[in-house]
Amino acid sequence: MKKILVALTLLSALAFANPFGAGNKSVGITLGSGSVSYSSGTFFGSYTENYYILGVSADYYVFENLALGLGYRGWFGGSPTIHQATVPVTYYIPTNSKFRPYLGAFYRYTYINDDRFDNYSSTGGRAGLAILFQNGYVGLGWVQEYYLDSDSRSDTTSGYPEVVIGFSF
Repeated sequence: MKKILVALTLLSALAFANPFGAGNKSVGITLGSGSVSYSSGTFFGSYTENYYILGVSADYYVFENLALGLGYRGWFGGSPTIHQATVPVTYYIPTNSKFRPYLGAFYRYTYINDDRFDNYSSTGGRAGLAILFQNGYVGLGWVQEYYLDSDSRSDTTSGYPEVVIGFSF
């Protein structure tokens, strides 16, 4: 009897729901840090500001494995404060396991709370692997972002790793 209970406990621990089902919703939080280099002009040189990043996102699965979302990230602790609104679309490739590769695209608008700097837009792509658990997932991936207003920026693209934790309901 003990062996049966242990086996059932182990099997239930391995079981996971499909958080990517049509009509499901998920919410996520962003916690992180980053830095931005600013140029103050020829006479003043440049400087780097360090930030902590806080954000929230929500996704709705319009079809099985296809999510449309809305997200906000704020960059705080440095000057100027930066606010970002993002509209992502993500597709989770169906597999018969708790590991799901994903591909996505997004549009992002960045508002900088200082008149000395221009606001800008960007688009991008992301790819990674989501690992499912009971009511959500953890995703590990790579993001490549392309800046649309490249005439006002010295960089036209940037890439960075992402870690995503999502809770589905």
